[in-house]
Amino acid sequence: MRKAFVYLCLLALAFVLGACNSDTAQVEIARADQLIVGLECNYAPFNWTENDPSPYNHPINNAPGKYADGYDVQIAKAVAACLGKVLVIEKLEWDALIPSLQSGKIDAIIAGMSPTADRKESVNFTDAYYQSVHVVLVRKDSPFASATAIDDFDGARVVGQHGTVYDELIDQMPGVTHATPLKSIPDILTAILSNKYDATILEMPVALGIVAGNPQFTYRELDPGFIVSKEAVAVAVALRLGEDELTNRINNILAAIPEDTRRKIMEQAVERSNAQEK
Repeated sequence: MRKAFVYLCLLALAFVLGACNSDTAQVEIARADQLIVGLECNYAPFNWTENDPSPYNHPINNAPGKYADGYDVQIAKAVAACLGKVLVIEKLEWDALIPSLQSGKIDAIIAGMSPTADRKESVNFTDAYYQSVHVVLVRKDSPFASATAIDDFDGARVVGQHGTVYDELIDQMPGVTHATPLKSIPDILTAILSNKYDATILEMPVALGIVAGNPQFTYRELDPGFIVSKEAVAVAVALRLGEDELTNRINNILAAIPEDTRRKIMEQAVERSNAQEK
């Protein structure tokens, strides 16, 4: 069993190296030996897209010549290796992630997804692999840039990402205009910079990365802030309903990653995403 596990890990490494070198012959991997993971590849520092291979990123299967990096990608690598699987990354729109999982197009979602009650009706979730807090992102020159509490945004036009907890939390902000949600974080940033909206809600690591890479933005951590469930500040791996054995196996893998290591992986992901923006 140990020899088989080592062989599959080496096979996975060979597949990655082969994908990084156009002169290397393609290796056919049986579907049963793959772990196909769905990501947006557009949600730094959890996941983003790069044009060149690096020791940290991984080829995107359905976007030839593109590579995914980020905190989620490092977790996906660890999970795939420990399961003895070859990691395959599919770049998908956020709203397509759960349907793609249910249809069998992908095997797991590792994409900064919170295990909310509504989603638990459609998919299995593992234990959390990251815990965060929610903050409000605004332009640095915004009249709301000095806000300290959730009540300080009266009159603000606030937009969230469609289908996320971010969008749901806007309703906790008194006196704001809750704009129609947008599909992606880049779309939201563009809209705020063009003064179409005043603010959005994000997880702290995402806001940190945006502010470090774009000095036109700042973020506000609020006190009092948002009332959220434990699930809303957690991110977990999503699997198909009924895959309880796989869920337990991945829980064991995640439990073996110390909290200090998780924090370091996120810090490094933030640093790399900032460098990518420059």
